[in-house]
Amino acid sequence: MIGSGNLVDAVRVLRQLHDEQVFRYLLLSKLAPDSTSYMNVAKALQKLDDCELILKFVRELLEITHHRDPTVMNRIIFATAQYGHIDKSLVIFEELKKYQTSLDVVTFNTVLDMLGKAGRVDEMLHEVKLMEELGHFPDIVTYNTLTNCLRRLGRLDLCKRFFGEMLERGIAPDLRTYTALIDSFGRSGHITDALEMFQKMKKSHQPSVYVYRALISNLKKAGQFELAEKLTEDMSSSASELIGPEDFKPKNKGRRFRKNG
Repeated sequence: MIGSGNLVDAVRVLRQLHDEQVFRYLLLSKLAPDSTSYMNVAKALQKLDDCELILKFVRELLEITHHRDPTVMNRIIFATAQYGHIDKSLVIFEELKKYQTSLDVVTFNTVLDMLGKAGRVDEMLHEVKLMEELGHFPDIVTYNTLTNCLRRLGRLDLCKRFFGEMLERGIAPDLRTYTALIDSFGRSGHITDALEMFQKMKKSHQPSVYVYRALISNLKKAGQFELAEKLTEDMSSSASELIGPEDFKPKNKGRRFRKNG
């Protein structure tokens, strides 16, 4: 590439190779890469247009980590998607499917989340089906991911379907599940369903500020001002007991990444 006179491209490739080599060194030395390391790899992959080069790198990492859990590849998929390169994340994901031990529920949850946020519902539903065919069964994170993505897209029918499925499988809804469903019902004008879900939630969970605000807002949009006022008073009287923003922060901070630059 240098021989062609394109020095800028040559420098870019050398930087990418350096980032990848540092990452390989960390893995080989058994040191856990930090979030910056993962984001550097994601940035390097971002600049690669040749899928074969990406796959070569992935295969090398799989060789290094074959005796470990899939955490490393899961984080690379997540970090790459964070930079907006979903298709490159999917290239990596498709390669992982060839190696059953390199996948777990977290891998699928990560892919489902990125597809859902991109509005690629058909692909997301396909991966849910494939997930079970490969022997990885949905957990509460899977169902919450699906519900939240489908809620944003107005797919109440699918929200109901997956809610029923999780109950059939004995997976108890958590506060995130209820919040997403109550808001979904309310936004689509199914106020009675939203209120019924709210009452179910209160039997097992302390309500959150979010769910109160969502329900009150949707009641007002539906013209049910008296009921909205009643819920506002209820929220105010129990303010000190309500679940707040801190309670919704992820416990596993290691899976969160911040874009730098």
